Amino acid sequence: MQYVVSSDEMKYYDNYTTNKIGIPSLLLMERAALEMAKVVLEESSKEDEVVVFVGCGNNGGDALAIGRILAERGKQVTFYMPGEPSKVSIETKKQIEILENIGFSIFSKLPEKEYDIIIDGLFGVGLSREVTGEYALAIEQMNSLKNKGGVIFSVDIPSGVCADTGKVLGCAVSADVTVSFEFAKIGHYLYPGKELTGKLKVCNIGITHKAFVEKNPSFITADAKDLKKWLPKRAPGGNKGTFGKVLLFAGNKEMCGAAILCGKAVLASGAGMLKIITPKENKETLYKVLPEAMLCVYENEPERDKLLAAVSWADVLIAGPGIGKDNIASEILGILLENRKKTFILDADALNLIAENEGLINKVISYDKNKIIMTPHPGEFVRLANITMDAYKSDVKKHVRNLAERYGCVIVGKDATTIVAEQGIDTMYLNHIGNDGMAVAGSGDVLAGIIGGLAAQGLTGVQAAKCGVLLHAAAGDKAAESKSRYGMMTSDILDGLFDILGEMEEKRN
Repeated sequence: MQYVVSSDEMKYYDNYTTNKIGIPSLLLMERAALEMAKVVLEESSKEDEVVVFVGCGNNGGDALAIGRILAERGKQVTFYMPGEPSKVSIETKKQIEILENIGFSIFSKLPEKEYDIIIDGLFGVGLSREVTGEYALAIEQMNSLKNKGGVIFSVDIPSGVCADTGKVLGCAVSADVTVSFEFAKIGHYLYPGKELTGKLKVCNIGITHKAFVEKNPSFITADAKDLKKWLPKRAPGGNKGTFGKVLLFAGNKEMCGAAILCGKAVLASGAGMLKIITPKENKETLYKVLPEAMLCVYENEPERDKLLAAVSWADVLIAGPGIGKDNIASEILGILLENRKKTFILDADALNLIAENEGLINKVISYDKNKIIMTPHPGEFVRLANITMDAYKSDVKKHVRNLAERYGCVIVGKDATTIVAEQGIDTMYLNHIGNDGMAVAGSGDVLAGIIGGLAAQGLTGVQAAKCGVLLHAAAGDKAAESKSRYGMMTSDILDGLFDILGEMEEKRN
């Protein structure tokens, strides 16, 4: 597990380390430079010609120190500083003095020659305004050098990328490698910043978790290797009841694909029993394709007592995949929401019904806090939040947090980078694995089933959501290995799920 922080959080942790713990800023800068120089040396040849683009802030100071260390290791290094040298920070001014004392010059105009390595130290994580003028020209020069075969190494974050949103502030460097110090930044993982970051490496420089005293990090994130710690423990002497009972409301008339995909994911992720609420027309197909599931079918109108008995039987509820938006679906959803106590995953059409129905909204809000898990994709999200898509994209972090607080639940904001927020908890979960091959119809149905299956085995709502998102993404990456990102289908993600869980079981043994 790793932390992912905002620009303000990073500044706070940096200042705390210097002013409260007592590690001098120049020492942190030197550590950062040593770590990044090590990365550059590992990924370049001895003969490479290096150019260092230097900004006026501490990011520029880091870049100067990196260039100095590379020169000490035998590289031919050119230092170029656009802008006004009189505006440099104290630490950057000291780095300039050191370089001048050992015979280096800082050019105010980029010398025209070929460069193999470009060190991007123009702007750091504090950038909040659009890049214009000579700084925009410098970014254009770096990208042009890359187009000619150069490799860009960005210091902490590609210049021009907002560290809090991943947005491009006017223009931005397209890095091959970004070396971030101590913690990854939000902009490394939100698009388009994620794409511009290139390969991300996070290096320790001595800023510890003790700096979290008054400001918690925005996010945690995890890798597939963390799954073995997050998955629910299996009881060797357990039975089908031990591993939980899931009630799934899915599928409209003669449209049971979503029910099949979600139901298979419930069982594949470890739940012991599954019962599906679905129209009578789906009965024959489901019995053939998913014989492991019990069925609770309805015809022209739902039977309230039958539904309440099914809810009483279940440990976890899921509703939404493929149910449509007719009055019967709305009525069944309203009945299921009456229980208020059991973990309940709301996905797909269930979210669309809620967004349009004040009565259903009130039932969600009155449900026990954080027992409901909503899994909206961006289109469903903006309907639930009653905002525009542009507003959502402008600050995904803020809007996911706000929706969790508004509904008093866990929000799984599905996107290229999925965010999980829990009502009342500041630090959220950010998923950084997975791939674009998973952007296929039915992928969300599988995710809802995985989350439900994990919750049935005893994980809390937010635990099941975080573990489910990570497991789903890892399964997608496994599927991409065998099927490619182009040819992946939702059933391949299910196959990847079996592969990943098999690997986790081997590691546990």
